[in-house]
Amino acid sequence: MNNYFNLAKLKLFATLLVFFIFINLSLANAAELSGIVFNSEWETIEGVTVKTNFDGTITATDKNGNFSFPLIEGMTRVTFSSVGYKPKQFEISQLPAKIILEDIYYRGTDIVVHASRAEIGVTPIAFDNFSSDEIKRDYTVSEFPLLLETTPNAFVYSDGGASLGYTYLRIRGFDDRRIVTYINGVPLNDPEDQVTYFIDLPDFTANVSDIQIQRGVGNSLYGDASFGGSINVVTNGLNSQRSALFTSGMGKYTSDNNTVGSTYKQSFQFNSGLIDGRWSFGGRFSKQKSDGYRRQSWYDGWSYYFNAVRIDPKMTTEINIFGGPMKVHAAWYGASKEDIALDRRANIGIPGYEDLTYDNATDNFNQPHYQLHNTYIFNDRITLSNTFYYIRGKGYYEQYKPEQYLLDYNITDAVTDSSSLADLVRQKCVEKKQIGWNPRLDIKHDKGQHSFGGSFYYFDSDHYGKVVWAQHIVGHLSPQHIYYNHYGTKYVGSLYFQEQLQLNEKLLMMATGQFRLQKYSFEQKIIGPYRGYTFDIDWFFFSPRIGFTYNANSNLMLFTNLSLSQRTPSDAAIYDADDPQPGTVPFLELKDSTLQSSGLYLYDFGEPLIKSENLLDFELGGEYHTKNYVAGINLFWMNFKDMIVGEGGITDGVENKLNVNKVVHAGIELTGAYKPSDDFRFSGNFSYNFNRIKDFIHILSYEIDSLDDGSYMLQEQVGVDVSNNTTPRFPEYIGNIIFDYDNQNIRLTWRNRFIGKQYSELLNIDQLTIDPVYISSFSASYNFGQISDIGKLTITLNIDNLFDKKYISAVAYAENYAYRVANQETVTNGWSTYFVAPERSFYGQIQLELF
Repeated sequence: MNNYFNLAKLKLFATLLVFFIFINLSLANAAELSGIVFNSEWETIEGVTVKTNFDGTITATDKNGNFSFPLIEGMTRVTFSSVGYKPKQFEISQLPAKIILEDIYYRGTDIVVHASRAEIGVTPIAFDNFSSDEIKRDYTVSEFPLLLETTPNAFVYSDGGASLGYTYLRIRGFDDRRIVTYINGVPLNDPEDQVTYFIDLPDFTANVSDIQIQRGVGNSLYGDASFGGSINVVTNGLNSQRSALFTSGMGKYTSDNNTVGSTYKQSFQFNSGLIDGRWSFGGRFSKQKSDGYRRQSWYDGWSYYFNAVRIDPKMTTEINIFGGPMKVHAAWYGASKEDIALDRRANIGIPGYEDLTYDNATDNFNQPHYQLHNTYIFNDRITLSNTFYYIRGKGYYEQYKPEQYLLDYNITDAVTDSSSLADLVRQKCVEKKQIGWNPRLDIKHDKGQHSFGGSFYYFDSDHYGKVVWAQHIVGHLSPQHIYYNHYGTKYVGSLYFQEQLQLNEKLLMMATGQFRLQKYSFEQKIIGPYRGYTFDIDWFFFSPRIGFTYNANSNLMLFTNLSLSQRTPSDAAIYDADDPQPGTVPFLELKDSTLQSSGLYLYDFGEPLIKSENLLDFELGGEYHTKNYVAGINLFWMNFKDMIVGEGGITDGVENKLNVNKVVHAGIELTGAYKPSDDFRFSGNFSYNFNRIKDFIHILSYEIDSLDDGSYMLQEQVGVDVSNNTTPRFPEYIGNIIFDYDNQNIRLTWRNRFIGKQYSELLNIDQLTIDPVYISSFSASYNFGQISDIGKLTITLNIDNLFDKKYISAVAYAENYAYRVANQETVTNGWSTYFVAPERSFYGQIQLELF
């Protein structure tokens, strides 16, 4: 009986044990979440970080893209993130078994970049991408434009010859006034002179994760009109892994094998990784300093960058704050060939006009940027993106000006020893702010996508000049003596629509229309010779674009496009309001004038006498690629009406401008790359430019020597037909060849650059041209991996101008003039100053990744 009872208890125990094991297994199975992660091509992705809002619950996909993790009470959402893909978040209750991650995280473009970024096989324009890997390879310490000098048809130079300081970018012969730059979709060009001042963003490139350079009118939709191209910059955003990186570097500039200057940089960068499956924070602090290459061309600046991202299932929000103060000694006038032959590092300014040997001839500026980006996904078809931004700038530059008329500075005999001329030191100051909003709505349909958006901003600036020291002052003169003050405001609004339409399996059409309204108001205070001018100008433009992309097969893509664009003159081309020359008036139609009781005239101004530029751009190109190589070609023909060019002559550092009736910029651009193995890659590009003035008579005024008393009395003009002359300041051809070796630990890069002949002025005088040149640079880096418990160490060495060439890089200023002695033929000629390139230079850097 007892045995039976014991056997029954044993059976019951075994049954209960099996039951509870089954229940536990069932509960365990029910409490485990799993799935598989794909990219947009339905290829599985290994190493995707899978993180929940519950602390400590984190995993990664295996080599087949699979993931699994236990469901814990309190767990409500899960986030998937990986380098090169946009992060994606789901509510636990809505987690699908198959997750698709879209390529590269361009935050904004959902927020930012889709509005203006081109895609291969979709967007019918010429463009090149500069990847994060290439940025890491090529950037150590330099202004941002220098990073782009190996991209097709780009020409970059600096006025001080060094990597830090004022640096200039031209594409297809157009300066940066006609090249629109975006940082996360926010236009960077200054609304007043349309220049992009990268110098105001110290060490900015270290914060950049991706760059796209578009050539021609392109796909730019925000800010000022793009002619030569547009640059789309994406800064560092979400990083799923926490990290801390310390960087320190030092470089040397040489001349005749002697050290003539040094460059220093230190920075610290951090990332929080993904916190709570939702938040990410990152930042960077940097200090840069350089003696420069040319004499008195030093640079001193520090910078900051802060980024915060929040990811929600249907929304992404991001904040970027960046900027930093900089101070640089002026080097903007160049030197003549004669001065360069005596001292190629000369930086004396213009004798009798501005003395750059003055120790404090400096530019001082600080311009913080604030950006808020938000993307909301309503459903699979509709996405709304908004970008809000605020840019604030404040600074001044100081000048030593010899033999100035004191009355031009509102300095009267009451405070002087009755001298009318004096040397003085002045500061030109500005305070400015810009507030903007860029909305965009994307609606996908069965054959493509509708897009609607706009760009709206308000800008104001307060300009004033101060005399901080002057000769011959015997009375009291305030050290803050104001000699001019003017105020400007701008209201700019644009609306655009864009249609992507798949006409058939291989042919895609993209059509864009943009309406842009610009309002500019100017008000000047009455001070000394400044007459208190006021005026208002309105512009309205419509820019249509249409293009077609033909994907013949998976290897071959062809495209063509036709675009119309317009661009306003810069503010200084209309009225150089800082110029103290008496009688200077705005370059505007004078409709009426009324004499006031004060003895001053009240002017009623009309339209600008310098016209807006109009451009018709036609492009035809294609690309063929396989697994190991890629080759591309692009032909462009750009017809201009009323192109604004430098007339020659300088008014207070601003070159005088005029309209050229008809100009053509045309050419061919070739690109290619070959990767014979995983370690080696050869790439290159070549561009030939046919930039010609087609219809223009250059009018030169001059005086005739009367021969009677040697005076110059008779005023005359001569018209010189410069039709079919080459437009100045851009090479006839540009070529680049890059050899790149990368085996994980060691990386070697050899860059070779070929630059063609450059004309300096409209008459194309041979003696003033810049000769063709070949230059080369080399860089090497070695990754030591983990060093004890300290971190991962990488050492980099750069050698620029490897073969120590002494050459002129670019034209600084140029002018044509005419003269005639009585009873003789009129003679035309010109003068030019130039920027030199540095001789061989070195830069070494260490990077320590702490974790």
